[in-house]
Amino acid sequence: MTSDTPQRQRYPRGQGERLREELVEATIELLAETDDPADVSVRAVARRVGVSPTAVYRHFEDREDLLRAAIEACFNEFELALDEAAAAATDAFDALWRRGRAYLEYAMAGHGHYRVLFSNPAPLDDKGVLVGYSSFEKLVEAVQACLDAGAPAEDDAFRLAVELWTWIHGIVDLRITHPLLPWPPAEELFDTVTRKLSLAAPDA
Repeated sequence: MTSDTPQRQRYPRGQGERLREELVEATIELLAETDDPADVSVRAVARRVGVSPTAVYRHFEDREDLLRAAIEACFNEFELALDEAAAAATDAFDALWRRGRAYLEYAMAGHGHYRVLFSNPAPLDDKGVLVGYSSFEKLVEAVQACLDAGAPAEDDAFRLAVELWTWIHGIVDLRITHPLLPWPPAEELFDTVTRKLSLAAPDA
């Protein structure tokens, strides 16, 4: 351990998972703070937590494994927030609206986790699937449910989901990078997008 690394006591035997969680959270913090993911090294994460780099390698194979765990943790948090919001919906259109609103709220919360999700290349999980892809699959399913419920959109659910995601991400990105502009409420912009894509309730 280098002289600039804070000393800390080891967790008792059997509590190594707590250190792993701290390492993941430290990685998320560093990714959220930097403009270049290459700056997030194993040594930087170890320094943030107050352990030696060797301690990091007891839990992760390499730097890529550590970054993948951090991005996956953020996607799990993101997906849970959207799922919980949609669970209270009264119909397919309400579910899509709640999912979109939860997306906007998560992105604008200011904790930097959204930056981690979409400012870093999505890694593959241990099954060879893009980390976070399940959140997009759920958006496709939500759009398909609206089509099944009578939404007059003509495109297929996958294409509509891509277009909707592009709109939402654009709204978020512009609001984050240009916060001083007199933006309309994000929910109003989302309503406009769903109407333009013919995904609003027929009587909306």
